[in-house]
Amino acid sequence: MELTLFYTALGIISLIYSIAGTQKLIGMEPMKSRMEEMNNGGVVMRMIGVLEITGVIGLWFSSIRPFALIGLLPFAVGGLAAHIVLKHNFMERNIPAVLMIILIIAALFLDSSFSITFH
Repeated sequence: MELTLFYTALGIISLIYSIAGTQKLIGMEPMKSRMEEMNNGGVVMRMIGVLEITGVIGLWFSSIRPFALIGLLPFAVGGLAAHIVLKHNFMERNIPAVLMIILIIAALFLDSSFSITFH
């Protein structure tokens, strides 16, 4: 059961960050205008996209998975903070960030390669 939850969490994290990272990397709307609204357009947006996609790749290598999870966490926390400051619709913009924070923390707790700290 734990293993199923772990890989389900990794799958959802991978899917969401792959989509978001790709949209940022190619400058796809509405991601482009949303990032510009948060003063993260252009090169910064593309760098975030590259880092998110790199993090997703890292999730599937057990030796670096904890680092990838920890590396993706600031993007979810930062996104949540930006959406709160900009008073965006909670259900539309904040729920995905909260979900990512919960899933990343859950994956860290369930990751057997990170057992020194959590098990």
